[in-house]
Amino acid sequence: MSEDAYRESAAAYALGALDPGERAAFEAHLEAGCASCADEVDAHHDALLALAQAGPTPALHPAIRQQALDLRLAPTVPVEVGAYAWEEVVPGVRLHVLREEPARGLRACLVWAEPGARTPRHRHHGDEVILLLKGGLRDDRGTYGPGQICRSRAGSVHAEEALPGEDCVCLVLYYGPLEVLEEADA
Repeated sequence: MSEDAYRESAAAYALGALDPGERAAFEAHLEAGCASCADEVDAHHDALLALAQAGPTPALHPAIRQQALDLRLAPTVPVEVGAYAWEEVVPGVRLHVLREEPARGLRACLVWAEPGARTPRHRHHGDEVILLLKGGLRDDRGTYGPGQICRSRAGSVHAEEALPGEDCVCLVLYYGPLEVLEEADA
């Protein structure tokens, strides 16, 4: 595992969210003397302590709470792309549907894009939440990397492009009508 990958695991370690194998590997890395990762873990522990001491937090809006629960559909990283059946939806962009719940208007998908692959400019009929698992993604509003979330509201128009360098793998949650996209004029 690279130094960047270890640093990205620090928050999950502090929360106790690594699976046993990942936890053991991260602890071995810490025991080997990585000061920067130890500092990251300490910073996350300090932040958690400050939140705990701040007292009760306001209740989450039910839709935000449900999105947080839906994000748990993300597979563990690194994603073994060979374990899924993919449909190529545009050149260089593949899709695997993890779950569809028409009654809730939810479609949860994994998207695997080659570096430089682009989606056409499109309009969303429902909200979209993208959690980056690997690589990078750019849209009209910014650039996103592993662990970051890109949100698009119903009615928004944009195109996405996988950044150069490595494949991009994302969990994509669509909320709304299951015919989610329509091409939009540039």
